[in-house]
Amino acid sequence: MPALHPRRRAVLLPAALLCALLCLACLLPAAPLPASAQAAEEPAAALEALRGTLLAGADADSVQEWIEGELTRQAGQGAEWEILALAQSGERYDFSGYEAALLAYLAENTVRAASTRQKYALTLAAVGSADGYLSQVLADSIGQQGIVSWIFGLHLLNNGYEAPLTREAVRDEILSRQLPDGGWAVTGQSADADVTAMALQALAPLCAADAEVRGAAERALELLSARQLPDGDFSSYGVANAESTAQVLLALSSLDIDWQSDTRFVKNGHTLLDGLLKYRLPEGVFCHAEGGAADSSATAQALLALTAAVRQQQGQGPLFLLDLCRPELLVDAGPTVSGGAENGAAPGTDAPVAGDPPGGGGNAWRLWVSLGIAGAAVLVCLALFLCRKRRPAGFAAVAAVAAVAILAVCLTDVRRPEDYYGETLPAKENAVGSVTLTIRCDVALEKDSSGALPADGVLLETASFAIAPGDTVYDILLEAAQTYGIRLDAGAGYVSGIADLYELDCGELSGWVYLVNGVQPPVGCAEYVLSDGDRIEWHYSLELGRDLPGYGGAELRALPALGNGRPI
Repeated sequence: MPALHPRRRAVLLPAALLCALLCLACLLPAAPLPASAQAAEEPAAALEALRGTLLAGADADSVQEWIEGELTRQAGQGAEWEILALAQSGERYDFSGYEAALLAYLAENTVRAASTRQKYALTLAAVGSADGYLSQVLADSIGQQGIVSWIFGLHLLNNGYEAPLTREAVRDEILSRQLPDGGWAVTGQSADADVTAMALQALAPLCAADAEVRGAAERALELLSARQLPDGDFSSYGVANAESTAQVLLALSSLDIDWQSDTRFVKNGHTLLDGLLKYRLPEGVFCHAEGGAADSSATAQALLALTAAVRQQQGQGPLFLLDLCRPELLVDAGPTVSGGAENGAAPGTDAPVAGDPPGGGGNAWRLWVSLGIAGAAVLVCLALFLCRKRRPAGFAAVAAVAAVAILAVCLTDVRRPEDYYGETLPAKENAVGSVTLTIRCDVALEKDSSGALPADGVLLETASFAIAPGDTVYDILLEAAQTYGIRLDAGAGYVSGIADLYELDCGELSGWVYLVNGVQPPVGCAEYVLSDGDRIEWHYSLELGRDLPGYGGAELRALPALGNGRPI
């Protein structure tokens, strides 16, 4: 074999050595990056990645398309925190379609929970709405559902809105509820990281000019620093989770605390952002607890926290000081906007509750309406004939319109409540098992002065229901209401009233809570997919479920809400 020319040898030997090194690197197992390397991701990059994931999941090519598509379709049913995050992103979008959809939802549904109504009001304020719904919420919601309704109320007042209670009065109430350990909680004497962080978010705009608020905030920060876990994250009710970590990150960003370098909030080299990203799944969304599945609530709160962190870095101010709100433009919408039963609309329920059909019961009304349409068509054709507009195409068009209208009448299913409730549902051909359901209101009996509740507290004795694949707790509750004639006020998976017993009827923390197999699940009733043999119980609670035997038996979310188990 002839020897290589020296110049060629000088080129080929380094190239061969480089190829050998590359092959060796490919053969070696990939070592995980140390935590410090993973921590290098900045909030802006994490926020951009999460947005990209959400856009892909919504099949949207842009944020504006996401707003006008999926988020507008979900108005009032879970899109509120995403909309608020986008409104506070520093970019400008058109939210008019979403605003109209949310106002339509509120006009058609009764929302009794004070903090939920305040969340809707905050979202409307964030998109620049001047609708009178905000005035109505401010007039009768602050303080009506415990500490959370004081916190959300202060957010609204911080943005210049007016209410019967002054900003100072609400501030005083929140400070008076600070616990001896320095934090806040929904109930009890032990502070909760979530509620403490939420209180700090509302108090943040007052800290600079108010020494008492600053002192309260410092005590709360000491508590949170002591509660931070070695990975940088936080727990609530004994479970480390994404939502608690997101709320603390949002609070520190609102207080303009450098959480990346402040030694109080860096544990073993791990920052709050490290703690939050610990719950990011490979597909880009977030889970509630480590090892769990994708969770919409955790993802939405991560989006809020990352937006707050980016705002802090860019000097844009706290997340809940809203860029687009216009309190000076507020108009009084009158009583019709509150929606639901108050304005004569059917309550927000998935069960069809119609009034008496036109013309009495049965299907006789269809004949009379159809004859009316046919008669109107004849009169229109006669008018065309007398006006000498006798083209066959014109008569054909009138006949076609009348035919479509008559067909629509024939296909419309209008039933009275007594026709709907109490009917036997068809058997499920694809049944995969059965579950039992019980509905009780024992704890409400001592608060009931009407005598309308059953003396034994049982609204539905244990009943059995077949389940099909994918059936949820909510699906079975709807079936039970229809089968046994139980009045149900529910919508979008949220149950506000059963048998005319509503949340808040027996106190600011009262409402409906469900258990499965004796335990309160960590997800909403419309998200809990049932298995054969499950035992479902719906109980009326006076303390957000804390007065029920199943409380604490599962990985509860940071702030369980009434009616569906989701965070408020």
